[in-house]
Amino acid sequence: MKPPCFDILAPHYVWIEAVTFGGLLQWCRTALVDQLTEVRRVLVLGEGDGRFVNAFLLRNPNAALDVVDASPEMVARARQRLTGLPGARNVRWHVGDARRFEPDGPPYDLIVTNFFLDCLTAAELQTLVERLARHLEPGGRWLVGDFALPASRLKRIGAHAALAVMYLCFKVVTRIPAGRLEDPGPVLLAHGLTPEQVEHRLGGFLVASLWRRSNG
Repeated sequence: MKPPCFDILAPHYVWIEAVTFGGLLQWCRTALVDQLTEVRRVLVLGEGDGRFVNAFLLRNPNAALDVVDASPEMVARARQRLTGLPGARNVRWHVGDARRFEPDGPPYDLIVTNFFLDCLTAAELQTLVERLARHLEPGGRWLVGDFALPASRLKRIGAHAALAVMYLCFKVVTRIPAGRLEDPGPVLLAHGLTPEQVEHRLGGFLVASLWRRSNG
């Protein structure tokens, strides 16, 4: 199956995001970035136009990053965003299907999946976490910024409606395989990760969470 293609959205993604959510999606990407200043080897999947990486490198310019995205247009915009940033020289860019990316170096101490896991089917989510958890060193962390279903019944109804519209639009425009939101929490837990810190907005519709792999 071909990877989703966000090329058509790349020139418009910033303003579409601003119109629909204001600055809340960027808050979700970066809410926990100040907790990541000590990491040294990072894998970022589905980065898009580089706004997380830019914020991360401003705080941690010495980290080495592998950044993977299937959209050449998004990668081009991300690279341009990092122009002149001292840490930009430490980024390796990979244009390809992040679902099938095979790391080729030492284990990472941080994996980042902001608004990426929501593009996966349940089977793809299980496969990806199972495979990549092996490339996360003991004590390493996994950052997830994404949508979630609120605990409140009334807010869940609104969230379901909003997600249905978003999934329909993204399926048509980008060919994402997912048709519904899968909760990554049980899958992360099953592969030895536990939540370390969680922040949320919009009554729990947007969640930033930092998970840590056990030392065992």
